[in-house]
Amino acid sequence: MRKIKNFKISIRTREISRIIRKLLNMEELTIEIEEAIQKSCFVCEKIIKPAVVYDTFSKEAMNFSLEIDSPEKWIAVSPYILTIGNVLQEEYNRNKNIFGEYGVQIVSAISADALEQSRNFVQKLLASEASDENCELSRNIDLPKQYNSDIINYLPADKINLSLSDDGGFIPESSIAGLYYWIPLKKRNRK
Repeated sequence: MRKIKNFKISIRTREISRIIRKLLNMEELTIEIEEAIQKSCFVCEKIIKPAVVYDTFSKEAMNFSLEIDSPEKWIAVSPYILTIGNVLQEEYNRNKNIFGEYGVQIVSAISADALEQSRNFVQKLLASEASDENCELSRNIDLPKQYNSDIINYLPADKINLSLSDDGGFIPESSIAGLYYWIPLKKRNRK
């Protein structure tokens, strides 16, 4: 099991603006909304502290009950759980004026982007490990909520201050779980 806490991610202001335009069904955002997004991104980038636990299990060594969308020829699987904690919601509750009129949407967009950036970080780590073993990674497979109780049997979610609610969701809510399959690279014929 590997645990990484407090790694650095960049909040993409343009991506947040794009998400907000889509959420609000607006072609162009007002100057006030753009300023609120910029301020929010600046503040949130400093306080978000992602954390992840992940591990890699060989196909033979693992009785893996989360075998979802598995590729035909896989030899290992790397499940992960990652969280950005409750800091965004706490900051929003403390400083609603920074987030502006559409603060809830901005917090939601920043949370989604932070989770995506964190997942990209995990994917890069795993891709490097897989490459060392002459493998490539499958696409990311997000685990549906009903598998949360299964995945915490494999990964110690408490190490990143994560638990399950009564309905099986993660606490804190700004958390996701997924997996990558390791697929062996085809060997090249040498002449």
